[in-house]
Amino acid sequence: MSSNRPPALKTKAYVEVDIDLLRSTGEIRITGEPIIAPTITEKVPRGKFEIVYMAELLDLMQKLGNKKIKVLQYLLEKKDGYNQINATNVRIAKETNVSRQTVVDTLKILKDANLARRDGTVLMLSPNLAVKGNVSREAYLMRRYEELPADGKEILDADINPQFMFGEDAEGNLGVIQEAEVKQ
Repeated sequence: MSSNRPPALKTKAYVEVDIDLLRSTGEIRITGEPIIAPTITEKVPRGKFEIVYMAELLDLMQKLGNKKIKVLQYLLEKKDGYNQINATNVRIAKETNVSRQTVVDTLKILKDANLARRDGTVLMLSPNLAVKGNVSREAYLMRRYEELPADGKEILDADINPQFMFGEDAEGNLGVIQEAEVKQ
């Protein structure tokens, strides 16, 4: 099963680094002139797979920092077979032990990179970030992802009200004390 598309031709730069310095301190020091070379990339049939696109992931890690990485790790671990997580920002914050603002900041970075979209409480990760399955599943998930609004809003916990509020009335009796409003 081969594609009718020609392989992608890109120009890439390769550099030599001081490997001893990298191993001892983690610092990357370029030691030579870059080599510019054309590179051909061709997709091949993969069967079943779970793939994480490392270039995208490493780029994100540089932007996210420690606590944001915890949020990303949570999302990657909790996503279902449709790359979706059904959770509010508050729930994600509680389950990752980070602030709600950290979750908001992390999701903004992902949204700005077009790697996550939200529709209410459902957050979907782009198949360009991670996908489990085969090539046809990847294409299906990409279509679903593209159908979601890029500027989807979160339904906040405060907006999800029960139909009735239970509690004590003036005499101390338990029961329905107020019918709650459903915010729209």
